[in-house]
Amino acid sequence: MTIATAIAVTPGKPDTLHRIQLDVPDPGPGEVLIDVIRCGICGTDREVAAGHDGSSPEGKSEIVLGHEMLGRVAKVGDGVSQFAPGDLVTATVRRPDGCPCCQAGQMDMCLWHQYKEHGIHGLNGYLASQVIVHAEYVIPVPPQLEATGVLTEPLTVVEKAVRQAELIQRRMAVWEPKTALVTGAGPIGILGTLLLRSKGIEVYTTARTSAPTRASQVVESAGAHYVSTRDESIADLATRLGNVDIILESTGASEVAFEAMQALGINGVLVLLSIGDRSVTADVPVGQINHGLVTGNKVVVGSVNANHEDWAAAAARLETFETLWPGLTESIITNRVPIDGDISVILNEPHDAIKTVIEFGK
Repeated sequence: MTIATAIAVTPGKPDTLHRIQLDVPDPGPGEVLIDVIRCGICGTDREVAAGHDGSSPEGKSEIVLGHEMLGRVAKVGDGVSQFAPGDLVTATVRRPDGCPCCQAGQMDMCLWHQYKEHGIHGLNGYLASQVIVHAEYVIPVPPQLEATGVLTEPLTVVEKAVRQAELIQRRMAVWEPKTALVTGAGPIGILGTLLLRSKGIEVYTTARTSAPTRASQVVESAGAHYVSTRDESIADLATRLGNVDIILESTGASEVAFEAMQALGINGVLVLLSIGDRSVTADVPVGQINHGLVTGNKVVVGSVNANHEDWAAAAARLETFETLWPGLTESIITNRVPIDGDISVILNEPHDAIKTVIEFGK
């Protein structure tokens, strides 16, 4: 047994962010003990830390944060042959509740919504110096991706989004997307931009802040176009572009979803990836939106979490990014905080940051 340092909160209560010490036993049968190298911070972590979301493991009052992890295998339990000490790995987030989709291996499409998620609902997260994960949920990361492997989890979100869009478009004899719009230039939007660019699609990424920014520099370095909505609205941009084949919406602003519905082109797919404030209401041209969706054979689909195949695809995609744009993906990580540093950054990220990670120095 070892002692791990972790960062936890009391769900439902603000201002409870703190370090704790955890007992970590040796891995049991089928389990993998992982030394965490670094753990990414995202908007969901901030929601849990602010007391707006999250639930503790059964019988506990607090939960360890973190679901974007990169680590190295320290030990394996009996029966584990696919991993060995020293392997670079990450781990999936959601655990099944036994619904038909979960039983079929599609936890991301859970029917009953009684699942648990590490660092979010019912299970301690990966923001700890050591964690134990069952081998079936451990994902291998190529050893050359130590610098960027922590981005695997957020990349799975857009891997699933694009995979779902492609599955939906099998309804058509021919779908060859040429133009894409990505709304939002946070980590998800930027990774979505890189993914679509890696497929040879012309991408326009929108955000409120005018260029130059760190985000605009990454977007433009991948050959995409960064557009500030202060300079050109989404509606005007869509008019200028003509037919927009696919839109990934990742702003976290619900009203943008309806702007995207109007911007979507004929036979296009809009994938909604962000969740806005559920109390927000707005006047929208419902007749115009309805007419456009029906007469244009357009699809609007929500997408959350990711399947095992998306995790494998994300790890491979990071290698592709590095081949196409050496060093660019690592530049998404703009803020590195040691585990013994100022952890308040989890709640208050610098305004110009793209991705913050907590470093364990492994």
